[in-house]
Amino acid sequence: EEFEGSGRVRLADFYGSALHTGQWQFSESVGYLRDLGALDESESSNLRVIIPNYLNAPSNCIEPSAYYGVCCIDECEELLGHVERQLEASTATPKEIAKMLVNVPSASLAVGRELSTTSMRRLEELGNHYDGRIPIHGRLFAQWLHLAYPRECPYPHVSGTIRPKSAKAWMEAGQPTTASREEMQQHVQAGREMLSARNSTDEDGGSAWWSMEEELVDAQAHYWEMARRADKGPYRITIYTFFACTAGAALMFSSINGLHAMLRGYELISIKRLSRWARTSLKHSM
Repeated sequence: EEFEGSGRVRLADFYGSALHTGQWQFSESVGYLRDLGALDESESSNLRVIIPNYLNAPSNCIEPSAYYGVCCIDECEELLGHVERQLEASTATPKEIAKMLVNVPSASLAVGRELSTTSMRRLEELGNHYDGRIPIHGRLFAQWLHLAYPRECPYPHVSGTIRPKSAKAWMEAGQPTTASREEMQQHVQAGREMLSARNSTDEDGGSAWWSMEEELVDAQAHYWEMARRADKGPYRITIYTFFACTAGAALMFSSINGLHAMLRGYELISIKRLSRWARTSLKHSM
């Protein structure tokens, strides 16, 4: 059962479904869930499985061939695709993003909903971080999507902090992919006895892991765009572009002239050789 709309399931409930309801597939070990990036350890006494990260993990892919695998559909891609089609740009203001997404239906959220206070606060925080325009192809925006759509969008871990592998690759490394029955029972019992001092909500679930560490798909292109949008940016970009184009044109014409001269010299040499060869052949024929 999902933990209060957070896009997370308590590990005790996760293992409980394997032990008591016949859902044997929900038995991955803690270590394996951690490396898959599907384990929320923000509360050490209340470990939780992140639903979208778990669903999109390699452990849920079928590999009928060595060349491809069949995995679950990433529902967050559809949401991001809608943003891309509506914006037709790589950046957007917080107001533009909020206005678009309240009218985008998802598997768990209806059209016309209001974004939570935490979601709006985090969105404004990103806007301030980027001087008003948020790049939509980066880790921070993906993190915000996870906060706004915790059931559809996976939490974006910082590169290098997780090592997702298929169950086959994990076992080949000599590590167990499933928890023992005793381990699962321990977590289930601890979950029954534990009364969390903090009642998490869908606002707090993703917010507990919130960080401002960014990873852009194309950082250079983003900063170029930001420079172009700056007050003095267009003039500097125009001047830079003019001189860059001038230098490029000069280099191109210089190369063309050099090539032309080389080909012309080769042509003259060939003509002289051909003429000499023709004269020699004519003398021999006579």
